[in-house]
Amino acid sequence: MSVNAEELNQLHQKEFLQALHNEKIKTQSERADYTKNKLAFVIGLFGLGSLKIGDVESHWILYLIPLVAIGYDLYIRAADVSIKKIGAFLRTNPVTTTNEKEWENFSAKYRDTIAPIANTLFTLVVTIVAAMYIYALEQIRNLLFLGVFISWFIVFFFIILWMWQTHRKIIREIDNTESSDS
Repeated sequence: MSVNAEELNQLHQKEFLQALHNEKIKTQSERADYTKNKLAFVIGLFGLGSLKIGDVESHWILYLIPLVAIGYDLYIRAADVSIKKIGAFLRTNPVTTTNEKEWENFSAKYRDTIAPIANTLFTLVVTIVAAMYIYALEQIRNLLFLGVFISWFIVFFFIILWMWQTHRKIIREIDNTESSDS
């Protein structure tokens, strides 16, 4: 039984699309794992930061909370962008089935706006709570402390907002990807 070039090409396309679907499912799972790990790690840092053993205070660990949350946000957003790119590819690929294209178009048009805000909001809230906790636990509130503390907070506040804004822009660009055959 011989396979002609057209049949072989169709078989490769089918295998490629199946591999793409598997990659999308795997990446969705990774994104969920990153989110769970972010929650666990931040909670752990809050716990460590609240410890006081004898005269040794560890609230300085709280300064790391926004850094860790942002680090996880980068992985979460990278996975999210990858998922959206796969969807855009499926939406615009001439080989993709009509139902799949319709689903991907529908998904892009009616994208959930709460979930991306929730991730950013969580990072912002834990940063604010960490700042409040640091301020409450700091016993020496001199000008040096205030300068470092306020600078730390402002820098992370704007990084969080900038990351949210750029992620929204990237997703909008991906969602606006048009089919090359339309």
